[in-house]
Amino acid sequence: MRARSILLFLFCLGPCLGMAVPAAAQSPPASSPPAQPPPAPPAPPGRPDRAPAQGASAARPASPPTLQGLAADVEDLKDENADLKSEIADLKARQAASKPPASLNALNPQITAFLNGAMRIDDHPVLTPKGVAIDDRPFLRTAEFDFRAAVDPYADAVAILSLEDEAGQGFGADLEEGYVVVKRLPVLESAPLGLKLKLGRFRAPIGFINRSHMHDLPWTTRPLPIARLLGTENGEFFESGYNPVGAEAEVILPTVIDGVVQELTGDVVDGGSIAIAEGQRDHPGFIGHYNLFFTAHDTHDVNIGLSGYYQGGAHRAGLFGVDALYKWKPLAAGEFNSVVIGGELFRADRRFTADAGGMPVERRTTPLAWYGFAQVQLSWHTYAGARYDYAQDITDDRLATQVAAAYLSYYTSEFLRFRAGYEHRWSDIPAEDGINSFIAEVNVVFGSHPTEPYWVNR
Repeated sequence: MRARSILLFLFCLGPCLGMAVPAAAQSPPASSPPAQPPPAPPAPPGRPDRAPAQGASAARPASPPTLQGLAADVEDLKDENADLKSEIADLKARQAASKPPASLNALNPQITAFLNGAMRIDDHPVLTPKGVAIDDRPFLRTAEFDFRAAVDPYADAVAILSLEDEAGQGFGADLEEGYVVVKRLPVLESAPLGLKLKLGRFRAPIGFINRSHMHDLPWTTRPLPIARLLGTENGEFFESGYNPVGAEAEVILPTVIDGVVQELTGDVVDGGSIAIAEGQRDHPGFIGHYNLFFTAHDTHDVNIGLSGYYQGGAHRAGLFGVDALYKWKPLAAGEFNSVVIGGELFRADRRFTADAGGMPVERRTTPLAWYGFAQVQLSWHTYAGARYDYAQDITDDRLATQVAAAYLSYYTSEFLRFRAGYEHRWSDIPAEDGINSFIAEVNVVFGSHPTEPYWVNR
């Protein structure tokens, strides 16, 4: 009786508190058969419009996420991402600080060695400008060691050391070239007009063949105009040309015609070391060179250049030159055939003191010198060509010397070359007239692979 009174009290109190009374707490009618579902409980007293909730014992569903909550989550993720980035940056900084210097070039520059030897057979005595006989003899003409490296992101350096045969009188050591190329300064984002500065000793940009070393020539000897006007100690059979000490600036001019590249070079050099100046070092020398290059129909390369040299003073010296170079390389089978045609022409103007019977006499000469050549590539290995030289004497331009030459070059690879050549010489100078020479040459390259000469087609 007490239990029933308690249940009845809870039943009446539940709606007042907003609570549902479990159906199990109500007494089912006694007459209900067990097989039928229990009848719905009656509405609570005082609230006939509301029935008790079913399943009140189950947990209520979670409320949906709000925009404020999602925004807070996004901000948390941003903070975590920023922390991760900061940690990664710290790790990279510590890793970079612990690395060894990246510029291994400073300790191990690109090194290439060249050996060039030749044997000559002549039908007349052949003398150097110093009077040393060089006919019918073999010579190891030069051994060169080429060092190249990047100094830093702004400059490259080149040093070329040579051991040159002094016409069979021993070997002389020389710094053939040693210079630094400044590509741009740190204060500039880029070099204006592609400006490059070259400082040191280098082969001067007079024409195009003066800048080539002996091992890169397509012939066994230097052309007469290079040796006679620019300089030589032992004749064109040995290393010749002009390599002063100075400063050079090179720029690429703005494009006027599509596909046409124009370069302009200006130099200030130590005067007197060029042959036409005859050792007069009281004034600097000035060099200018203009170069135009274009390709036609993908198979024809054309290069045209203008050169000038001037040195002031009482014994001033000047030189003007024109050079041209043409190369044909077919699109089909281009690796095995090519044609190269080129030449250079120079006119010099020099004033000097000559000895006339023991008395110094002021003189002026305007010697003319030029050469032309043609070369045909017969196969991947074989090149054949010919060259003709003409040069007036720089002390007496009434005297001229001419050379006709033919040669055949054979490459076993880009590192080993054999060459056979023939030269015939006519001259108004009796000691040089009527000389026939046969020359056999071998050239060896080892070390780092160098850039191929312009006339080689691979």
